[in-house]
Amino acid sequence: MQQTLLNKTFSEKNHEEALSLNDGLMAKIHNSNDPHYCSSEPFRVSSYALILITKGKLNIKINFEDYVLNHRDILLVLPHSVYEIIDNSSVSFISIHFNKSYLKNKGVFFNSGETYRMSKDIQSHKFSLSKEEYNFIYYDMLALHKKLNVSKDTPQIKNIVHNSFLELLYDIFLLKNKQKNPTPFVHNSRTELTNRFLALVSENFKKEKRVIYYANCLRITPRHLSQVVKQVTDRTAGEIIDEMVIREAKLLLTSHVMNISEVAIELRFSNSSFFGKYFKKQTGVTPSEYKMSNNIAV
Repeated sequence: MQQTLLNKTFSEKNHEEALSLNDGLMAKIHNSNDPHYCSSEPFRVSSYALILITKGKLNIKINFEDYVLNHRDILLVLPHSVYEIIDNSSVSFISIHFNKSYLKNKGVFFNSGETYRMSKDIQSHKFSLSKEEYNFIYYDMLALHKKLNVSKDTPQIKNIVHNSFLELLYDIFLLKNKQKNPTPFVHNSRTELTNRFLALVSENFKKEKRVIYYANCLRITPRHLSQVVKQVTDRTAGEIIDEMVIREAKLLLTSHVMNISEVAIELRFSNSSFFGKYFKKQTGVTPSEYKMSNNIAV
């Protein structure tokens, strides 16, 4: 019952179900005239999204840090990050949502290690467009939105939609590369190992928080795993595990769905006292202090 409420609160389950019904790709136009068009509570989705601000500004928290998106800003929403919209009263935007299955089925691959690295640097997945660039991307998004609303019985519509999506995606990548030369992300055995580690952690961090567990799964030593992961992500394997656990803990604590003892159980801690010590060591505050200062009113 609690898990059902939790999924409903953060809209993750409903969002993924809607994506699934739409073959993994959706487009939405959000208007500031409707004050209830998006959640005001923290939420996490396991898919990607592109958000283009078409009017006003959006105050948003990404992984519990404050950011402002202004008119003509574009944001790439990354899987498993936590978002909270602080003020949506004066903003309008277009969003394109797509999941990993859609990308994989269409032969488009986002590297897990690169995605993690991007999640640590807001400037790598949020940037501003000039007026000319904005019009370019705005009409790409509108065209995709229009095509997604064409009857699925229309001949070749899936191919038409996919080509429109690819055009948008590559146009954004070209503009981003034009604005700043990114550090190349070399794909080799280290990045492949890191990708496998990140995938394992995202699936198992609640029940397994030991580096040795993941090292055994990957048939390498814990030391070698941490060395490789640090080379790719600039964080050790243990730091990444702790980061995912704390991010999930903060998400659960900001809701009214669970108390601290229930959060400890959800995250597979032996008791709330141990969870409290772990949380304070990582964040500098106790779970109760964090919950009191970050509660979201229902």
